[in-house]
Amino acid sequence: MALPQHFIHYLPRRIVVRLPGDPKDPWFAETQDLTDGFARPMYHTTRRSIGPATTIVPGDSIWIVSQVFSPWGGLRPAIDARIDVARIEERERGRRRFVAARSSSWFPMADATPILKRLHTRTADGRLSKLIGARAERVGHSLQSMRLLESGDLLEKWSRTLNRTQPHFISYRICDGTRAAFRIARELLSKGEVVFWDRWCLPRRLAERRELASDRALDKYLMSHLRGSKLVWGIESKAYFAKDSYATKEPSTAIRIGNYRAVPVMPIQKRPTRR
Repeated sequence: MALPQHFIHYLPRRIVVRLPGDPKDPWFAETQDLTDGFARPMYHTTRRSIGPATTIVPGDSIWIVSQVFSPWGGLRPAIDARIDVARIEERERGRRRFVAARSSSWFPMADATPILKRLHTRTADGRLSKLIGARAERVGHSLQSMRLLESGDLLEKWSRTLNRTQPHFISYRICDGTRAAFRIARELLSKGEVVFWDRWCLPRRLAERRELASDRALDKYLMSHLRGSKLVWGIESKAYFAKDSYATKEPSTAIRIGNYRAVPVMPIQKRPTRR
């Protein structure tokens, strides 16, 4: 019996404001149940009709590497998810969908650059090469398409470290606290910390496309991670403590637990215009 293969793929994550069901982005327009995708990924999709993606079989694993990009810069690459392939579906427009087994998982955000630099990939003829070349400026340049890894051992060890490390939870209001939340995430990651931030730790359909989801499932997911966090960083923007805001539940819970840290946010001053 052949040993499971490990593949790696890069997907950027972007902080943008976009309405659900944007017709300009049909790639993601697959409906899911309102409770899907919180505990683990549900599937991974590719259009590749050649290369390593075509050699994946049930039982193999796909490691997703991502980076958050925003109007204020980008964050370091991190391991986003592990897709343990349960089955493969042929979809319309040449897509292949790798349906995730129950053992698949999301990971909190942590700088994975040192791990990525140690990984090697295997070509179709068996040759090994470093995943990230010495001259590569960005991880995305080295992972423009899916690659077959020599081994998944380093990533499995890294994922176990992530899962047993208490993360820092970032609590904020999207409407006026996103920029400050990004800044705190960047500072924590630069210190080697593990971070739970919903722009990363929620399924893409919520974090990037703002689709509808089960309020109960979302509340349960966020509060369970908040209670298990090392510290909760409350981005105290003007709207953070607004009456009837969902965000007010997070600081009140963290204060009761005793792991709340306030982050005062000064309003952005507009530059005076010259007459």
